[in-house]
Amino acid sequence: MEGSKIAVVTGANKGLGLETCRQLASRGLTVILCSRDREKGQAALDRISAP
Repeated sequence: MEGSKIAVVTGANKGLGLETCRQLASRGLTVILCSRDREKGQAALDRISAP
């Protein structure tokens, strides 16, 4: 994991947070999504992970 980039994004289930996660993930970073609502957070992860 040396040299890997990790980003923690709060408010990641919608809006700017979600788009930030998409952009960071597309650039190869490991992204940790933070959301107050577990289901909405999982839905955001599913959207980002979809091909």
